[in-house]
Amino acid sequence: MNILFSPLGGTDPISENNFYDGSMLHICRHYDIDKVYLYMTKEIYEKHEKDDRYRFFINKLAEQKNKEIESVIIADKERDNVQEYDPFLFKFEEEINNIINELNDDDNFFINISSGTPAMKNALVILQDLNEYNCKFIQVSTPIKKMNEHTHGKVLELELMWEMNMELEKEGNNRCVESKCPSLSRLRKEEIIKKHIDEYDYRAALSVAGDMEKNSTKNYIDELLSAVNRYNLNMKKVDNEYKKEGFDITPVKAGDARKLFEYALWLNIKVKREEYIDFVRGITPIVVELFEVVLKGRGKLDINKYCTLNGYKVRVWDTGKIAKNIPGKDTNIKDIVNKEYKIKHSDKDKVEEFRFGMIYSEALLYLIKNLIDDEVLFDIASNIRTVEEKVRNLAAHDIVALDSNDIKNRTGFTPVQIMDKIKKLFNYTNFGIKPEYWDSYDDMNKELKRRISEHREETTSC
Repeated sequence: MNILFSPLGGTDPISENNFYDGSMLHICRHYDIDKVYLYMTKEIYEKHEKDDRYRFFINKLAEQKNKEIESVIIADKERDNVQEYDPFLFKFEEEINNIINELNDDDNFFINISSGTPAMKNALVILQDLNEYNCKFIQVSTPIKKMNEHTHGKVLELELMWEMNMELEKEGNNRCVESKCPSLSRLRKEEIIKKHIDEYDYRAALSVAGDMEKNSTKNYIDELLSAVNRYNLNMKKVDNEYKKEGFDITPVKAGDARKLFEYALWLNIKVKREEYIDFVRGITPIVVELFEVVLKGRGKLDINKYCTLNGYKVRVWDTGKIAKNIPGKDTNIKDIVNKEYKIKHSDKDKVEEFRFGMIYSEALLYLIKNLIDDEVLFDIASNIRTVEEKVRNLAAHDIVALDSNDIKNRTGFTPVQIMDKIKKLFNYTNFGIKPEYWDSYDDMNKELKRRISEHREETTSC
């Protein structure tokens, strides 16, 4: 059903001056209304009692359309101060909520915001701002494109006025306009969502959007969910959403390259959000894997060939394989690591051999130094390893507060400088990471905000 709530004003149901439809009747005509709730103040109700003019014209329209239109009278018989909007605010809210509670899923609800006094119209707009009704607010322009002239005769010839109605022709001009202005509440929430997006807090943005009316978020809600999944490094869900929605947010598409690059972007966001504890705790996994990738690509050494799985299915060094010479070399992993380990700890009286257990970055750094002839690479890798050694273990095992100065004092580098070194390390892989890829989160944010703003311009009612 098409259902209308309408206050009534001086030009309803038909203007006594120009014989055009008033707003209520015009909406009933062009939106094929099946049921109309007629709100009447004291003055309007007195007119209704006098000649039943409002239902008369509605019934005439129903005959013309060869259908039935049900009229429900909401008589506010004591309401005579029609310029104060506070009373209308509470009365309209009560009546509209009663109507909404009775709606079926397939009903369409319309509200007339052109009839009645300015106080009535303001009350309806404020209610929409506060409650964000799932309906269409209809404005009706005057037939003469300027303010209506009101003429109120004592006696109306209703049949004659219907016959003189200027809009009896089926092809009459439709003066209805669906109000497309989003409510202030919706605008505020959208700005809050954008602020969360700017701060890379996609879960908070999604939470705000989830509390809004579904029609107002349909242009970006799924994309926000994809952003949440991306930030959670759940690439499987990101891919599923991409296939469904066409929202392409990851520049690197496959394998280890994608996994490591997305993790690096996640670390970069931690720096931007100044979440330094998470940043330093998150360095170790990417350092180990990047060192392995660099060793395989630049040093022709695949670490996996020298590992085995322990009882917990965790990779550990294979003590037999690391003692065998590396193909094409006259040395082996065990000797290289032990030599560098002893050099590092040469200031001690007694230095035991390196303990080969799980795969950590220290041993991999020694292998990079000896198997890849690139001083710049080693300097980058060594600095990153220093950060991990001096800060990561502290953050991982103790309850501490770290800011940018703390990290710089301990390592010699700010978090931004550390992240820059990680980015440089990607240049020594074969992943093909272009400089602009590092801006992909910001590009995603721009697209999300564009979709939010674009949705305001669509031809949907607020």
